Amino acid sequence: MKNTSTLPSEAGMRGSRLIIVGGAPRSGTSLFQSMMDSHRDVYGGPEFDHLTDIVNLRNRLQQGLHYGRITHFVDAAQIDDAMGQMVESLLYPVADRHGVSRLSEKTPMNVLVFKDLMTILPGAKFVHVIRDPRAVIMSMYQVAKRIDQAGQTRPPFLANLEAMALYINQCVHAGVEACESQAARAIIVRYEDLLSRTEDTMMNLLKFLDLPDDRAVLNPGQVVHESASLLKDGSDPWAGGRRTYTDPERENQDKWREDLDPNSIEVLNRLFSAAPVYAALDYNFD
Repeated sequence: MKNTSTLPSEAGMRGSRLIIVGGAPRSGTSLFQSMMDSHRDVYGGPEFDHLTDIVNLRNRLQQGLHYGRITHFVDAAQIDDAMGQMVESLLYPVADRHGVSRLSEKTPMNVLVFKDLMTILPGAKFVHVIRDPRAVIMSMYQVAKRIDQAGQTRPPFLANLEAMALYINQCVHAGVEACESQAARAIIVRYEDLLSRTEDTMMNLLKFLDLPDDRAVLNPGQVVHESASLLKDGSDPWAGGRRTYTDPERENQDKWREDLDPNSIEVLNRLFSAAPVYAALDYNFD
């Protein structure tokens, strides 16, 4: 159990103990989560997976108000508060068991519903992890290959190059739009900065999250992580051969240049250069 200061008052805004992390799959959210889990005041366990399901239920209930029947029971504010209470009741107990004040929930698809989560969890902070989309594509290809070898069915967004690129763009645009709409509560973190500017990036991030400095976040490979137990048998195609979490590895940052064929790189440069959001984040597709 980690040692920490007094837990925040439960009378605060919904989600005040939560850090919601998201990004396109293979963007570095797992590295980021392992760094957050290394902080003495944070529990960053395995992916919860179902915040999107809760948002979908919330949206169905909100739509139901237009038909008039459920207005005899609830209004829009009650629905959102109930959904926020549900999230807290599902996630806070594990943080309490570990004696920490904050919980980081990292499921990549969270990024697609950041805006809705911002409404039902007005006290939460949000982190959008972004990586060079060509590197994301390379990693997606590797996952797709492992899925094929295991005789499993690929999710639709791994069907081919175009499907991968479309899904990455969808995730990036949703996350950037949400972060820009609530800049005081949401921040974009580039995977490349986690590798090459680790200390500055993480120390600035801890300030944004209202967390005290803790240098342990710089070396997650030196910390025992509860979620690492899910990696042990090596059967998950998404984890590959990874058996534990490691410190940031700068040498693999540009490996996509070697692993992707020139034709694919040319296609991807054309696809992603058409999206101004990447230029604003200093990704070059010339």
